[in-house]
Amino acid sequence: MPTVLLYDDEKALFRKVAEGDEGAFRVLFDQHWDTVYGVALALTKSAAMAEEMAQDVFVKVWLKREKLAGVDNFEGYLFIIARNHIFNTFRRKIKFEAFTDHLLDYAQATVAATDTPDKQLLCNELEKLVEEAVEQLPPQQRTVYCMSRQQGLSQEEIANTLHISRHTVKSHMNKALHIIRTYLRHHATIEMLLICYFLAARTR
Repeated sequence: MPTVLLYDDEKALFRKVAEGDEGAFRVLFDQHWDTVYGVALALTKSAAMAEEMAQDVFVKVWLKREKLAGVDNFEGYLFIIARNHIFNTFRRKIKFEAFTDHLLDYAQATVAATDTPDKQLLCNELEKLVEEAVEQLPPQQRTVYCMSRQQGLSQEEIANTLHISRHTVKSHMNKALHIIRTYLRHHATIEMLLICYFLAARTR
């Protein structure tokens, strides 16, 4: 019973972990595993990768356990470790073109669906780049893109409004996305894309 009561005190729990108490660390692990795993899963869309990332994060916490004695906000401390680890993992993956395209597509959708002040602020630079890219689209492609991403219309609704076939709508959209993706690839930094990606996942 005394041990349980001791662990009910967060600062005491941190001190015990800092001293190398594996039982206390297990309590900390159980309390916060779901949060770290949930964020990693939202970002990676892979249960296996999310589990691996979450485990790596807690390994880092254990290896740096002596710092816990001075931590006042563990959630903030854990968030920084998790964010840095996930970002670094993504940076290693960025050499693969398919993953880069995944980030770009996700970022474009995030900008189009921005609905909160904090997302608007942090994605502002990326939004400007998307707007610049959209301005370079041929008129019909720009119209189709805006109707789809900004107005939320379906391909059928766009086709009926513009009096063109759904196949033509799909073709215009694919070409527009290719041009925008290419523009972002040359102008957006990986940090910018990851911040928008990470933020969107956390605010769902």
